[in-house]
Amino acid sequence: MAAAVSEWTIIGTNSGNPAGQGLNVPVNAGTAGEVRHECLMWLDATAKIPTNNFDFPITGDFTVVLNGTLNEITADAGNVDVDVEGSLDGTNYIKLQDLVTWNAGGGAQAETVAMGVYDYDSNGRFPFMRLALTPGSDANCTDAANHVKLTVILHNG
Repeated sequence: MAAAVSEWTIIGTNSGNPAGQGLNVPVNAGTAGEVRHECLMWLDATAKIPTNNFDFPITGDFTVVLNGTLNEITADAGNVDVDVEGSLDGTNYIKLQDLVTWNAGGGAQAETVAMGVYDYDSNGRFPFMRLALTPGSDANCTDAANHVKLTVILHNG
């Protein structure tokens, strides 16, 4: 099985595919230089799956796009609870915001895209921050090809 999550990658254009990242999430014409941060996640089992800590500064609101490239999910992942978590020490995390509940689809159901916006003014920032996804059902994504892409777009650059 592949790792549960990949490292965060910074993507500034739509040209090319960084190694292991697959297709980029397209952006509108005229914004090809929009910087975004992406990682891959495999929805295996029903336990919480955290990303690596953000390796980019959070200084304002940000949008999270879930499976924007509509990658195939092996089986129905059910409702996926998506949270933003923070920590002072990188070990003990608390939920900062319940970002969205995503009906991911998969298997016989069509895969879906979801998004949520983190409210910086209401929830602040911590030295360590990450996303945490908890699938409602086991999508059994144990194959390297069966991942979803998580994309973070910072509103302030």
